Amino acid sequence: MASQQAVSSSTTSRNVLVFLKTAVSKPHFRVASSPSWRTRRWKGLGSLKCSITTSSYPKPSEIPWQKELWNSVNLIGIVAVPVEIKHLPSGKVVAWTCLSVKKNATQTSLINLTFWDDLALVASQHLQKGHQVHVSGRLITDTVESEEGKTNAYYKVVAQQLNFIERNLSKVALADQESDGSGRKVSSGTGSVVELWQAFFANPGEWWDNRMTKRNPKAPDFKHKDTGEALWIEGRYTPQWVSSQLEILDARMGSNAGHGARMPVHMVPADQILSF
Repeated sequence: MASQQAVSSSTTSRNVLVFLKTAVSKPHFRVASSPSWRTRRWKGLGSLKCSITTSSYPKPSEIPWQKELWNSVNLIGIVAVPVEIKHLPSGKVVAWTCLSVKKNATQTSLINLTFWDDLALVASQHLQKGHQVHVSGRLITDTVESEEGKTNAYYKVVAQQLNFIERNLSKVALADQESDGSGRKVSSGTGSVVELWQAFFANPGEWWDNRMTKRNPKAPDFKHKDTGEALWIEGRYTPQWVSSQLEILDARMGSNAGHGARMPVHMVPADQILSF
């Protein structure tokens, strides 16, 4: 009997020990498994983050310093005001004007241009308001002190090269023209139409106004007196701001007065007509 109790006690003790072993080992296993999972998880996220932040782009190439590239700019625009010229006591000659440059399809900016010496003489003799030109030069800053003592900075381009932009339509351009639905031929792109309207408002005196005299409704409303380029107010690619600008122009010129005659350009301030 004592032997059986001893065996039973021993067996119970062993069972208890085994149970305790098992109970202790389970938390030990769970605790051990959790860090390994977290390690794998954070390693995965870490590698993902590295794949995003370590992306690289090619470094820009280096070029030697060149004086002709210093603050150099290239502009294409329309001469907004007549060229003025001045002969300095030192013998140098300076001329200046403003260039209307397109910001987008409906807005323009005025850029001050300065010409020196021979180029100043060329500009004063050949540049006229409304001409479309290409100018390359250097961007510089002038500072002027106001009466209140404040210093204002003004940007201008000192021109080094001057070219006219060809306005004759090539055979390819003519082939690319399409009808606007009324039998009229217009350019298939909006850029050239916008530029023509800008040229018109910059110098309306160079265009025939046929609005009141045309017999055929398909005839152009305006036609350039030298190049023959045509504009229609209700054309497919006519910018929306044209109607309001025409109202301003007609109000200044006298509505329906002298249509078809050369308009006096000096009556139309460039800063108002070009502020589309």
